[in-house]
Amino acid sequence: MLDSAADLRSHERECAIRYENIEKQLNDGKAKFDKLENMMLGLYGLIISGGLAIFGVVATLAIKLS
Repeated sequence: MLDSAADLRSHERECAIRYENIEKQLNDGKAKFDKLENMMLGLYGLIISGGLAIFGVVATLAIKLS
């Protein structure tokens, strides 16, 4: 009976360490996804700004040529 209790405590300690490691890995992954999300939002802004700049140039040329 005592061996079972000791085994159970040992198992609980091992699982606690494993769960800590899993939680750390999940938090690291979240940080990477947050960084990726910010990069994507910046890229969207760049694409929209570029499109507006091209539209402005085309509109200016169209006005000057007419």
